[in-house]
Amino acid sequence: MEIDKRRPQTINVLVPAFDFKSISAGFFGVFQMALFLRKTGVNVRLVLFDNFYFNLPEFKEKVLKYPGMERIFDELEVEYIGERREPLRVSEYDSAVATVWYSAYFAQKINLAIGKDKFIYLIQDYEALFYPANSLHAIADRTYEMNYHAIFSSESLMRFFVENDVGGIKSRNMSYTFFNNACSANLLPKEIFIHRNRSKEKKKIVFYSRPVVDRNMFELTALALSTAFRSGIFDPDEWDCVGMGLGEGVVELLPGVRSVSLPRMDLTTYIEEVASFDICLTLMASPHPSMIPMDLAASGCVVVTNTFKTKTESYLQSLSGNIIPAAPGLGEIVAALELAKFKSLDLEERYRLAKTMRYPRNWDQSLTSRHLNFLKRHVRAMASEKLAGERKTA
Repeated sequence: MEIDKRRPQTINVLVPAFDFKSISAGFFGVFQMALFLRKTGVNVRLVLFDNFYFNLPEFKEKVLKYPGMERIFDELEVEYIGERREPLRVSEYDSAVATVWYSAYFAQKINLAIGKDKFIYLIQDYEALFYPANSLHAIADRTYEMNYHAIFSSESLMRFFVENDVGGIKSRNMSYTFFNNACSANLLPKEIFIHRNRSKEKKKIVFYSRPVVDRNMFELTALALSTAFRSGIFDPDEWDCVGMGLGEGVVELLPGVRSVSLPRMDLTTYIEEVASFDICLTLMASPHPSMIPMDLAASGCVVVTNTFKTKTESYLQSLSGNIIPAAPGLGEIVAALELAKFKSLDLEERYRLAKTMRYPRNWDQSLTSRHLNFLKRHVRAMASEKLAGERKTA
């Protein structure tokens, strides 16, 4: 890293490796936050710091299939430093935005180089939980003890940090706020929604299939589905069962009857597909509500998902009546699936609950003047802090 006095003041959004075959909703939040940060009036730069395949013309073409992000690589400064061929140049008045736990160490390094105390930490999960009790768990958890201004990607996640005083966020009187990621829903016109669902030959259950990601509890998902089919709640002559997500997770529902895996979809295709489901089972061992329940519930699907710490039954039900919360146990999830089957028959009610969902459907609803004021205040404060330090040494 190198200080360059010719560079403009810049907000450096630190982006980890990604590819469009496995990109998740977390990256949508990162990119939309980066676009929103332009409203502060400060230059915004995506700093791609991991060593991964990045071809700007190719990525510009692929991102066209992601509504709301089509021109992100044109509208923001982009710098790939994964190969470390030359130092990252920053101004003395720059700010850093950490977007994943290991980028917080990079943000801290930028601050040390330019003499600042705090960075902005976009926290989209309690990421120490991604690991068992090991070194990665410890150094991920350590980042929450750093000096930062936090912006959480859901109220339940923020409450988890505050109620448990993670990293001393409460006892240190730290500055924080939250936003809700805009969901990727597809609520058809009512007449089309009713007609399509009444006329199809078989109803469809979709489950979130990410066997490679432990927190999505694939084993419990598979056991609940097979139990529901084997106990007669679902008849394979009436119900198709499909998995979507990452990896080939196939469930044997009955002897000779298996689930089908949908291919990995870009965002445009995914938005078209979500309107076809009747019931969704999606689990995540996290205080974050996840985006799949929101996407599907807002599209008229009945969703079964699990509670976890501050992700309570009352919290989830306050977002949508199409969501059925269940404790993460086999009996509770199977019972919730049976209730979901009953609720899925009422198409009028499914549509009404989808339409009245209390969760943002676009990013203008998600990121508002409240968030802009929070970000402006801290970007300016961090710049003023640097200027004050210079005056003291002059």
